[in-house]
Amino acid sequence: MDEVVRMMVGTAAALPNVFTLSNMTYCLAGLVFGIAWGAVPALTSTMAMALLMGFSAGMSLEGAIIFLLGVYSGSVFGGSISAVCINIPGKPNSVCTAIEGYPLFRRGEGGTALGTAIIASSVGNVFGTVVLIICTPFVLALALGIGAWEVFLLGLWGVLFSGSITDAPPLKGWLAGLIGLSIAFVGADSISGEIRYTFGIPALYGGVSFVSVLIGLFGFAEIARGLLFEADYKSASLNRIRISWRQLRDNLATLFNGSAIGTFVGALPAAGADVAAFLSYTVSRRLASPKQRAEYGKGSYRGIIAAETADNASVGGDLLPTLVLAIPGSTVAAAFMGALNLQGVVVGPMIEMSHPGLMEYVFASLLIVSLLLGIVGYLVAKPAIALLSVPRNVLLPSIMPICVMGAFAAQNNVVDIYIMLVSGVAGISLVMAGIPVAPICIGLILGPLVDLNLRRALLIYQDQDLSVLLTRPIGLVLIAVIAITVVGSMKAGKDPGATSQANP
Repeated sequence: MDEVVRMMVGTAAALPNVFTLSNMTYCLAGLVFGIAWGAVPALTSTMAMALLMGFSAGMSLEGAIIFLLGVYSGSVFGGSISAVCINIPGKPNSVCTAIEGYPLFRRGEGGTALGTAIIASSVGNVFGTVVLIICTPFVLALALGIGAWEVFLLGLWGVLFSGSITDAPPLKGWLAGLIGLSIAFVGADSISGEIRYTFGIPALYGGVSFVSVLIGLFGFAEIARGLLFEADYKSASLNRIRISWRQLRDNLATLFNGSAIGTFVGALPAAGADVAAFLSYTVSRRLASPKQRAEYGKGSYRGIIAAETADNASVGGDLLPTLVLAIPGSTVAAAFMGALNLQGVVVGPMIEMSHPGLMEYVFASLLIVSLLLGIVGYLVAKPAIALLSVPRNVLLPSIMPICVMGAFAAQNNVVDIYIMLVSGVAGISLVMAGIPVAPICIGLILGPLVDLNLRRALLIYQDQDLSVLLTRPIGLVLIAVIAITVVGSMKAGKDPGATSQANP
């Protein structure tokens, strides 16, 4: 408990650093951009983070952190705007909000539905942040007790788990994860310095830019897919946004349950907001009284609260394994981890020693972002609806220059633009082949971690019988978890009735 108190005191002490003019400007800019971006169908949170992580490299570390957290939180909520107003979820995590919000919109209660979503999102975000602050010392203490072998197993499990929860069969998900790992191995070896898998191309000696790959997979590819395969959306109008305090008071238990589910699910590698929203919505429906259950699908405020608290609470859950274990909780968290890497910050168990005070600043920033989300969301929601009147075939091509600039900005390297284009074409091909792209990003981000720590473990125990690795308790637990993940996924994949709510 002493460590928890210390973390809370440190977070409070970091608040003055958040409340500077430049950092608050970055915070508000991130929230406004994130909400407006999230309101437009086909523009995903991962796409926003991938595009902006290169630009954030030119900011101060503190400014980049609070800006990207604002974009992250704002874009997760923003999908609710189009979900309620035009029945098109801006993000997969907003599907449940669309199911309940659009019937309310058609009844003339769209403003109340959106107001409820705004407050529920803010509450979920705050809850997830508080849990993050409380749990970090315990997870950090556990993480400091593990060695290179355990870190390798954690990274491997993160890749396998990310490939197991997509809509695709497990083998395709794992194949995508292995593709990401393979890309991460390109360039100079981190231990020996030997050049690997570059095919003699000097531009690849430093490795493949993960920024360019992410922008290609979630920028270029998503733009092309939106233009080629998705129908345009219709315009919408909204009367005054109103907060129904009675609905919030009557559903306090749903607020708490949704926040708890979202935080827990967010902490699982590659699960994220999508799984959190669906799971919380399903649980709330099962726990509802017969009268309440009859409202589901016809306009249930309870359903909106369950989904919105969960998907926003997952933000704090996402950051827990990302910061402490270097295992991204989602592709968006992976992009945030990549942005920190561009700033010279290596996340993981040693982050408190290598960058003292940084964790507390991240927590303080996320807390302020969470509190401001409700206010900024209230002010920006209605203007953001105007973006829904912009035709898709006009809006999406206009984002292409941002993709090019974002790929170039990370390293000021023209080759990264070509990597982005190749990744985009490959992303479209993989999706058409039924192979999800999200595990590729997780594999790409975790690749250096997996490679370096496996090599370290082998070097540490090279003079011993390698069977000694099987005597390490935490390692044995992780091996069991990996086995359960693989076997469970294979069994679920053989079940014709098994479905997944995760977004590929």
